[in-house]
Amino acid sequence: MSLVIDRLGPGDLDAALRLSTQAGWNQLAADWQRLLDLSPEGCFAGRLDGKLVATATLASFGRDVHWVGMVLVDEAMRGRGLGSAMLTHVIDFARARGGIVGLDATDLGRPVYLKLGFTDVAPIDRWSGTLLALGPAEGVEMIDRSTFDEVAAMDRKACGSDRGELLLHLMHEPGVFGALVRGEGFAFLRPGRAQGHVGPFVASRDEVCSALLNRLAALAPPRPVLLDALRAPASDALLRAHGLIVARRLTRMALGQPQRLLMGDNVRAAVSFEWG
Repeated sequence: MSLVIDRLGPGDLDAALRLSTQAGWNQLAADWQRLLDLSPEGCFAGRLDGKLVATATLASFGRDVHWVGMVLVDEAMRGRGLGSAMLTHVIDFARARGGIVGLDATDLGRPVYLKLGFTDVAPIDRWSGTLLALGPAEGVEMIDRSTFDEVAAMDRKACGSDRGELLLHLMHEPGVFGALVRGEGFAFLRPGRAQGHVGPFVASRDEVCSALLNRLAALAPPRPVLLDALRAPASDALLRAHGLIVARRLTRMALGQPQRLLMGDNVRAAVSFEWG
């Protein structure tokens, strides 16, 4: 029985969610749906005898930046090279599209990616904990359609890519909150299977970062959240003060030469490991 790789579609949503849940990941059906809505051509299914047993995705921001994620294999089928086949397929697809290709690698996955031509760019950490408010959320308002263009412009300037479609999708998703300090920064909080998730998150100053976290702390359910941040001593101290600790350490990588992917001094948190 050989692996057949084709497109992941809406009918695969439940089976894909089963794989990410089986792996202990935090995705909800909405996270898979977001990928299908915004990057349908980059969502791949690996099937054995018609059954979904593996996935891989490539989230794209225009034709300039592409992000590899959701490389999953059914635990009963691991050790058969299915993950390698999915990864090779999605990387070949990314090469054909052109532009820069990135991913966030665990220590276990990093040697595999190095062999495939990826290089280290920067350390990135997954923080976890129950958000603490350190004071009032001064100057913070909720994102709506009237402020969306400002948010998209700040994000584009901060990370160097146009993520407007993603931000607009997040803004309209049930249970997702967006907070804004005009001209200074914004942050999104969205639900997850086991924990909430903070990101994307842009802030020009630590004071703005703290004010946004204060607002998200008030919005978050009484359970932990995740936040994926490029490692920076100043930001690390602020995140610890707001009740978070490092749960996992990973490496941001780029295919070919190291390049600053979706990074910038004002980027306080990534979207997620499947979006960069």
